[in-house]
Amino acid sequence: MHIFELLAEPIRRRIVEVLASGEANAGDIESLIMQEFGVGRSAVYRHLKLLRDHEFVHVHEDDWPHHSYRLDDGVIGTLEDEAARLRGLWEQRIGRRVRADPLRGFSGASLRGRRGRGIDPDDPWLHRGNPI
Repeated sequence: MHIFELLAEPIRRRIVEVLASGEANAGDIESLIMQEFGVGRSAVYRHLKLLRDHEFVHVHEDDWPHHSYRLDDGVIGTLEDEAARLRGLWEQRIGRRVRADPLRGFSGASLRGRRGRGIDPDDPWLHRGNPI
């Protein structure tokens, strides 16, 4: 699963945010997520299991029943790498360039419909403060 797919779910993203600040007890994570998102215990553990299965988090089961979770050391680096990859694509983008104001250079006459009704002068999408 791609890192953005895994973090697309707000509950998993919140768990990662919590663990980014340090190791946390399973009960503390459970309480926080249940309170913030209004979900049950099983939903929280399903999200934790998915994060574990994809090696985003690691669980310490030494002091059962108080499992503690920590974020994998490589998660932040993976996020940075993906952001850098997207930045590279953005900087090398090709294709049609879009003007800052798509209506700039058009006269009011060219914006009239087939029946010559003209445009609504109060429509903010059409002129954004530019005179018609």
